[in-house]
Amino acid sequence: MSKTIVKGDELMLFKDGKSLAYATSHTLSITGNTVDISSKDHGYWGASEIGNITWEITSENLYVDSEFDSLFNAMVAKSPITVTFGHANAYNANGLGSSENWIPDASVGAKYYEGPAIITSLQANANTGENATYSITLTGNGALE
Repeated sequence: MSKTIVKGDELMLFKDGKSLAYATSHTLSITGNTVDISSKDHGYWGASEIGNITWEITSENLYVDSEFDSLFNAMVAKSPITVTFGHANAYNANGLGSSENWIPDASVGAKYYEGPAIITSLQANANTGENATYSITLTGNGALE
């Protein structure tokens, strides 16, 4: 097992096999939802077990019209999309040159998480004198593998 610490720049979010352009941060959250299994045998101590597992990915990006439009259309269509969170193929610390080159690393042993998700939040931010940005929240719609 590798003990190399991974830099955040090396991990990306991909929608249908293509990275979201100009990302500044991503967060993957996996939650075990608990079910109360307290009984008389537990006394006054509560007890729980994991019932189901849910997951969510958020992303912060610089605003690009075509990218935002694509996400808006997917949200309005209420269509699940396939998302991948993991290493980019041919990552280069000096930049990859173009978001069109950014695809998930499919090499043997590459680490990534993938699953269907629905867009549950899409927010554009346009502050005076600053670059416009957008935030997106994707909620898992099935297994994250």
